[in-house]
Amino acid sequence: MAFYSIERDGYDFLFLDLTPRDVLRQAPRDKDLEFDDVMKFSQSSRPMKDWWPELETTLRANEDIDSPRMPDISAWAPGALVLYPRGYRLLGEWLSQYGELLPVTVMNNPETHWIFNCRAKKDVDPDRSSMDCGEDLPVINFVEGVDDPEIFKTDFDNCSFLYCGEKFKELVEEYELRGITFTSLQRLV
Repeated sequence: MAFYSIERDGYDFLFLDLTPRDVLRQAPRDKDLEFDDVMKFSQSSRPMKDWWPELETTLRANEDIDSPRMPDISAWAPGALVLYPRGYRLLGEWLSQYGELLPVTVMNNPETHWIFNCRAKKDVDPDRSSMDCGEDLPVINFVEGVDDPEIFKTDFDNCSFLYCGEKFKELVEEYELRGITFTSLQRLV
């Protein structure tokens, strides 16, 4: 089975002007949240839906881009994606089986945007994987199973990246969703 890392596509797309630190500032004080519950949410894989604050933000472009493009989906903080309205309509329900969808209001936009907090994880074969590959991409070989998630993260890299199988990649390509790219993972035999 082929696996891919999911990355933000290009410099010229708009992006959600929101960071985990912004979420921390708005988080309710009565939920006994620790700093790491928000700042390292990807590593903990804890649910956030029960305390998620009402967030309002904007979309931004990189300063030197005159005509930024609107994405349908983009990478956000480690282990998360942003689903813009079209991406949410096409993938929201399907993605919800692998994590949770957290609403975000974008100023001057009547439609809700959604952060997908991936909670699915997959194990790596440590004998056939290496994070120390010099200037090359890491070599990651996942342990394959019958009930593998189609989008996931791994403790091997401290849940710093999102990965997927063929099905998720095919859905993004079939729906012609813009904003992310896929890099095939190197494999050690």
